[in-house]
Amino acid sequence: MAIEAGGTHPYVEESTVSLVRIEEKGRSACFRNPERGIIRRIRVDGGLITEGMRADFVVSKPEMVDVIAELKGSDTARAIKQIQATFPIWIRHALCGRRWGALIVTAQGIHPKHQANVQRWKTQFEIRYGVILRIETRNREYDFDEFVPRDQDA
Repeated sequence: MAIEAGGTHPYVEESTVSLVRIEEKGRSACFRNPERGIIRRIRVDGGLITEGMRADFVVSKPEMVDVIAELKGSDTARAIKQIQATFPIWIRHALCGRRWGALIVTAQGIHPKHQANVQRWKTQFEIRYGVILRIETRNREYDFDEFVPRDQDA
């Protein structure tokens, strides 16, 4: 099945393809869907949220996990703020699932002044939101279960 608009929400696309890709500013992330179940790709920036700070996408495998994703040039600290700004809006959305993850893909390595913050950010997300935060410096493929805490396996 090709990617289709998601009914009453024009910023939502549903797909059953084996690899769902999001892309922005030369950065990308692909989410594996070997079972070919329904995957939702939600355009946050300019779709779900049109003003203020916001992430780029939410990629959702319903009943498993929703991943809030920011595809960034280099400013990891700003990407953290964008995901934090998106989170409270997404969790009130009708399509929001019961588990969440967060992904930042940057075009460059993490700025040295933020390197020490990476572990602190990951710990904060886990404690505050119950969320696994991944920060990557390259485009790659992901399995949705990478964003589900081991004690909450689907």
